[in-house]
Amino acid sequence: MACKRGCSDSQTKWVLFGSFSVALVFTIGMVLSFTLQKSTQPGCEPDSACRPDADMLDYLLSQGWISHRDGLLVTWYHAANSQAAMKAALSSDVMVLEADVTVEGLNTANETGVPIMAHPPDIYSNNTLQQWLETVLASSQKGIKLDFKSIKALGPSLDLLRQFTENGRVRRPVWINADILRGPNMPISIEVNATRFLALVQEKYPEATLSPGWTTLYMPLTSNRTYTCAMAEEMQALVGALPQRVTFPVRAILVRAAWPHFSWLLGQSERYSLTLWQAASDPLSVEDLLYIRDNSATHQVYYDLFEPILSQFKQLAGNATRKQIYYTGGSLIPLLQPPKGDGLGVEWLVPGIQGNGRTATVTLPDREGMILLNTGLQEPAAGDSVPIVHFPGGPALALESCLLQLATRLGRWGIHLHIAEPAALRPSLAMLARLSTLGHLPRPVWVGATLSHGSFAVPGHVAGSEFLAAVAEVFPHVTVAPGWPEDVLGSGYREQLLTDMLELCQGLWQPVSFQLQARPLGHSMAGAVTRLLAASPRATVTIEHNPAEGNYAAGRAGLLAARAVDRTRVYYRLPQDFREDLMADIGRN
Repeated sequence: MACKRGCSDSQTKWVLFGSFSVALVFTIGMVLSFTLQKSTQPGCEPDSACRPDADMLDYLLSQGWISHRDGLLVTWYHAANSQAAMKAALSSDVMVLEADVTVEGLNTANETGVPIMAHPPDIYSNNTLQQWLETVLASSQKGIKLDFKSIKALGPSLDLLRQFTENGRVRRPVWINADILRGPNMPISIEVNATRFLALVQEKYPEATLSPGWTTLYMPLTSNRTYTCAMAEEMQALVGALPQRVTFPVRAILVRAAWPHFSWLLGQSERYSLTLWQAASDPLSVEDLLYIRDNSATHQVYYDLFEPILSQFKQLAGNATRKQIYYTGGSLIPLLQPPKGDGLGVEWLVPGIQGNGRTATVTLPDREGMILLNTGLQEPAAGDSVPIVHFPGGPALALESCLLQLATRLGRWGIHLHIAEPAALRPSLAMLARLSTLGHLPRPVWVGATLSHGSFAVPGHVAGSEFLAAVAEVFPHVTVAPGWPEDVLGSGYREQLLTDMLELCQGLWQPVSFQLQARPLGHSMAGAVTRLLAASPRATVTIEHNPAEGNYAAGRAGLLAARAVDRTRVYYRLPQDFREDLMADIGRN
């Protein structure tokens, strides 16, 4: 019995020891497995850039794949759908994978509801979205763009993304793309339902960057229409209130002709960008791409294009000495002001004149900035009236001659045309339109005037309604720069003065820069500048102070008050000594 009891005790000890050993080995195995799995999964730092809702450029910058925030640096792989295409994409050096998602057996008796990787008309694939995500997330750090041609695939695909994200697997930006509006030249409606697309993303995966586009058709050697103002406004109405980043995929060959509309759309939110894409048969020109490049900030446009045009474009875009052509109705960013840069860095230059008559030449300070032209009208003995430019202490010069001389001036500059005489408004706009058509106006143009309207109706000034009507009818591709008559500013910028100006300018698609006098601004109600800037995402204010209104100290309060509100969207039209005084003030504070 004792022997049996001893043997039993010994067996029990060995069983316990064996069980403990198995448990220990299992635990060690699990730890090693987890450690090895973790070590093979791509890392990502910092966390702010390594998220599905991160900015793509910030993410790629954090990975060291690009040197600065420039959409032209990003590379793409198209249709990484099949197992073979996916593996080829993963072994390449591209930064972002594009893949198409549909439902297996879409619209057939064999439809399963399973998201697969295929582009219509294909409805079967050797790669499901789940397999694709497993492989891509485990073996690369590439960005992800998923294109949906059918709303049926979207819901289950977003559910999969949610599962992977909650498991900590999606540590990179994710773009969700679909064409949700009918676009240029499309004879039939094949777009994805916009309401359902946006609602599903908000409900199931709001972390994504939205990529909502227009269906398009382009036929070489035929007459093709481009994107319209109505198309841009409809898209803004759909996505303007959403919280996500938005990149609008646009057909590159159609963009330059529609640039006024895309310039407007980009200006509606800092969350917006464009992604230019090209069909293989599109005869895209480098000149059109350079125009888009010149008129946008580098972080605002991605270029998903084919070779060889992409390499040709990159080479010329990097040439700092090439001639650049700017949209007359465009922002001063990036021409005269870097993105989010200080408006104080933009100077207003007053030109001079040498000589008389046809030999007269325009002279300018050796600096860059906005060239101020005070424009009136000369009544000739016979024929049409001629718009002229008044120069301080010198003779007048025909506006056409002045602008043609400036067109040959190198460097970075824009035109601020101030209509000093009401009768000069339409003839001056007509001159701008003609020179622009001929390619002689390759710079941003502001057209401003002291207006008469509502509570600031004063005889002798341009009627507000006529000013806006003339711009719309004769040459709408400008920034409008309206101001108030000095006669009504004795008590500063009163609430009714602001209300009437804002009502007058309500609904304008052009950028607006409200012209304010520094001295009365210093005596104005608090919040005047804030209220004007709130009129539109593209609204700015320009504060003027000159010796006729007193010394620098007389305008100091207004200048500093405006600067306290915003630095990027406030400009300063000052003589050089006043500018230096303001900068010294800022330095002391």
